[in-house]
Amino acid sequence: MFDFQVSNQPHFDNACRAFAVRHNLSKLARTIGMKEQTLRNKLNPDQVHQLTAIEIAVITDATEDATLIDGLLAQMKCMPAVPVNELAEGNIATYTLHATAALGSVAAGAASPERQTRQAKNAIIESVNAGIRHLSLIGLAIQGRVEGSPVLASAVGAVASVATNGMM
Repeated sequence: MFDFQVSNQPHFDNACRAFAVRHNLSKLARTIGMKEQTLRNKLNPDQVHQLTAIEIAVITDATEDATLIDGLLAQMKCMPAVPVNELAEGNIATYTLHATAALGSVAAGAASPERQTRQAKNAIIESVNAGIRHLSLIGLAIQGRVEGSPVLASAVGAVASVATNGMM
């Protein structure tokens, strides 16, 4: 099955900090029905209060920002979240362009001779996660096309069967 491990790196703490900097916490607290100071405390790793799973889900739904979920998954040494509800089969070219742009951003950050600040590191991680999301959406869109066409699905099945039998 799966061999989940908890990372020694503070991925979730870093995600909470990045999320807090990026959003208007006063407005968000009102939107989700939480006191502003409580939300600030829960997003501050130096405080004892922590977000619950339901609160993370509500915050992610309200902001459409997967930073907290991605940080939690990274803490468990898992890949970022891929919101399947964003899938639109006609957008394969758009997903490809976004994945390519994210990869270019990662390459630019990695090739930069300047010292990597926490903000630069967070930007690179966000680009990696965005690239993974878009590549996953490309795969899901193509899978939908194959499954939606019985002839194509049969052809893929036949090729896969030949490839499997040929390797044995």
